[in-house]
Amino acid sequence: MVSVRHQAPVSGAGKTGETVRNSHSWIGMAFLAVVAVMPLTGCATPNDGAAALESGPKVPDNVLTRAVEAQWATVPGLNDRLDVTVRDGRALLTGRAGNADERVEAVRLAWQVNGVREVINEIGFGDESSLSDKAADAWITTQLRTKLLTDAEITSRNFTIETVNQTVYLMGRARSAQELERVRNHARTISRVRQVVSHVVVPN
Repeated sequence: MVSVRHQAPVSGAGKTGETVRNSHSWIGMAFLAVVAVMPLTGCATPNDGAAALESGPKVPDNVLTRAVEAQWATVPGLNDRLDVTVRDGRALLTGRAGNADERVEAVRLAWQVNGVREVINEIGFGDESSLSDKAADAWITTQLRTKLLTDAEITSRNFTIETVNQTVYLMGRARSAQELERVRNHARTISRVRQVVSHVVVPN
């Protein structure tokens, strides 16, 4: 006959075992926490900071326009001779500078504005336009805007029109090359238009 002897637990053994188990449990939780953090740290790349900056708030175009004009105000008469139109952070400079140095300065000052992604220099030289030329420019812009608004195949709000000395400058974003060509054709059909210059972005 096999006898089974039951040994009484040593005093305090139960508490010690419980303490060991709790200690192991705590260590295991700490290890899992470290492992969970490691993949996040490993995924970081040098471009993460750049991506965060690119996703930052965009400066409104009207704010950029006023900022460029404020920069030009430091040069006497520059705002009277030149104009700036901003669309999607792209600044179109037009008008007629008094000399080459003035044109270079106007471009340099436009680049000083934080938020301007591109400066398109269409500044000419020579005397300012007469009042009749300016009236003609306004008339051409109105005519073209009307044509775009009444063309069902064109999203007119995607285009900005600037007319200087009967030269039409187009900015904005076209949905396709075909849409841009329709806009250009409308501009070409308007009387007194000398030239059509496009700075419109077209998707690839």
